[in-house]
Amino acid sequence: MKKNNNKSVSKKLFKSFAIISAMLMILSLLIVSIFFGALLFGGDSPDMSKLQTTQENLIITDCKGAPIVDLKSEKYVDYNQIPQLLSDAFVAVEDKRFYSHNGIDLVRIAGAMLNNVKGNHTQGASTITQQLAKNVYYSSEQTFSRKFKEMQTAIKLEKMLSKEEIMEYYLNMLYFGSGEYGVKNASLRFFDKSLDELNALECAMLAGIVKSPTKYNPINNYDNSIERARIVLKLMREQGKITDEIYNGYKNSDIIIKNALIENNQAKIYLLNTKYEACQILNIEEKDLLSKGYIISTFYDPEAQKLLSASIFNDAYYSSKADNPSGIGIVCDNSTLGIKALSSRENINIFEFKRQVGSTIKPLACYAPALDQGIISPYTKVLDEPTTFDNYSPSNFRDRYYGWISVNECVEKSLNIPCVKVLQQLGPSTSRNYLAKLNIVTDANDENLALALGGTTYGISMLNLLGGYSALSNGGLYSAPTFVKTITDRDGNLVYDCKNTISNRVFDEQSAYLMTNMLINTAKNGTAKKLAAQNYQIACKTGTVSMENKNFNSDIYSVGYTSQDTFLFWQGGKLSAEQTGGGATTLMFKNFLDNYYVTAPKDFAVPGGIVQANIDKYAYEHSNQVIRSSQNAPKNSVISCIFSEKCLPKEIDYTYDRPAVDDVQFEQNLSNVSIKFPINPKLCYKIYKRDFIKGETLLYDIKNSFGDADYQIDVDKFWGNTITVVPYYLDDDSREIIGIPSKYNSYSIISKIH
Repeated sequence: MKKNNNKSVSKKLFKSFAIISAMLMILSLLIVSIFFGALLFGGDSPDMSKLQTTQENLIITDCKGAPIVDLKSEKYVDYNQIPQLLSDAFVAVEDKRFYSHNGIDLVRIAGAMLNNVKGNHTQGASTITQQLAKNVYYSSEQTFSRKFKEMQTAIKLEKMLSKEEIMEYYLNMLYFGSGEYGVKNASLRFFDKSLDELNALECAMLAGIVKSPTKYNPINNYDNSIERARIVLKLMREQGKITDEIYNGYKNSDIIIKNALIENNQAKIYLLNTKYEACQILNIEEKDLLSKGYIISTFYDPEAQKLLSASIFNDAYYSSKADNPSGIGIVCDNSTLGIKALSSRENINIFEFKRQVGSTIKPLACYAPALDQGIISPYTKVLDEPTTFDNYSPSNFRDRYYGWISVNECVEKSLNIPCVKVLQQLGPSTSRNYLAKLNIVTDANDENLALALGGTTYGISMLNLLGGYSALSNGGLYSAPTFVKTITDRDGNLVYDCKNTISNRVFDEQSAYLMTNMLINTAKNGTAKKLAAQNYQIACKTGTVSMENKNFNSDIYSVGYTSQDTFLFWQGGKLSAEQTGGGATTLMFKNFLDNYYVTAPKDFAVPGGIVQANIDKYAYEHSNQVIRSSQNAPKNSVISCIFSEKCLPKEIDYTYDRPAVDDVQFEQNLSNVSIKFPINPKLCYKIYKRDFIKGETLLYDIKNSFGDADYQIDVDKFWGNTITVVPYYLDDDSREIIGIPSKYNSYSIISKIH
């Protein structure tokens, strides 16, 4: 009985399992049917007009509202101008069944699903048609909904377009990095070739780039790019796109990257960085920026750009000994923080382009913060001599040292030792905090005294360096320099306005003004004195970064500002040691300014809290002390200075208010009187003797002396004498201003009798 019961239970279980399996199969088939039904027949028809206007949808305007025209305007290329070898390269690496599928590749989808189950997410399933659909109609969000819509659109595109048309649109909208869209522009940029001049390896490189335009960019990552190009070339051979002979001829070859620029295309570098910043503001990818119909207004000034590019591309400013030098120039409006012009000999992202900045960091990392903290004034003296700070032994340029020297002169001469000493007082941590407020981010490893001279782990963005100086020109208020003024969407809605950016106070107005004043002196008398002939106030700091062996320089700078604009000029590469910031880049700066200003900018406004005060000249020159003079001090005995109220010297010298003989000692022997007193070098002294018969006689007139006075004066033993020491000084009209005399009456025989 038990056996029959077991068989019965088994039959029932088997029957139930079969029913459930059948139901699951039917359900699965139903789901698959619904899925593919929705895929094939669902969704809206794509807007075909977007295919023609993918790039033209974006409008970027200059400071006057006129569209900025990229002079390299031949962006679009017809299919009949695309070599078969080039389209074959893209098919080989991106979609080998392109010519046989209907928009989606079921084989690749199944393979991708299997890989996902195994935990391997490296294989994608997007066809060329899907990529076109995604780039034109959708964002890059990683969701099933977006992917499903992309597949629906791809199927519809296949019904509405031929394979040739799909390939044409695809190759024209692809992004290749370095600001280049479309195969035609990429070929010109990277190889300086038209499409019909490309060889198999160059076609393979273009096809390989699009997977990751940053990682495989041939300008910045050539090794990655050529390695991937060879992979694509191998796929082309395996798929019969090229012969073994062609493959073997190129498989070990290299490609010469031209990195070609069209020099008369003044706007190209500006547009590249404007689009990057707009993407950061909107938190979208660049392809979405191009297709969403945005209007971006900028601060671009065509005339300023023309003048700047003429300077940056003028080979006369570059040493013939230099090894492929680079050059960059930036002009920024102080009132708006808008970038009016940007020129570069290479297409670079100025937001991410970092270099060692050398002495240009000194005002931002050391002097302005120390002024702001009340640690120094421009007249504080620092001992400039060879100094070792624990294990750190910096040196001045050409090992020249000046002894006790003012902070103002240290800035003018760009001395290293005094700057490090100021940072030592300020503290590297405090310095980094100030830099962070200027959006100059340093690494924790940079918290040391080398920061004073620009020594940083990862370098500093030139745009952030420019922003730091613009904060000085704006009285200590910082806002990030910007290309973008406003962004409006296709419906006319304002989605961004730079006016809403909040400024950050970094330095007080007085400290910023004092730093500016020192940099004005640098342009008049210091390392930037090539600017001395300008008929308006300009503040400037130069910088030079040496290579390890000091036979070459890697970076030279001239960064400066007027009351109207802030400027940065840079050269980099393997430069000769003769090329310095005070030389080549400042000359470039000077010649640009000669043509830039039609009307001279105004002088820098003096803020409240700046105090004019006289300091005692003798104390300053002989004991390196900053002591205020009294109101009665002659002009030739003082130095006129400006201070912030918090740095105004508290100690005051009253020598000229009440001239006196300090600590005078009279000592009489039988026939003479000894006179001793410390000489105040700022005073003169007259010593008189009055006797009973001759009256008063001038014995000594002590001038321009110092140390201790020690005189022996004969006296009348019978009648006695009156000895008088009279202090005085000469006023501005050379008149003697008499002080408080000190008298001594010598005793006599008669006085003893009485």
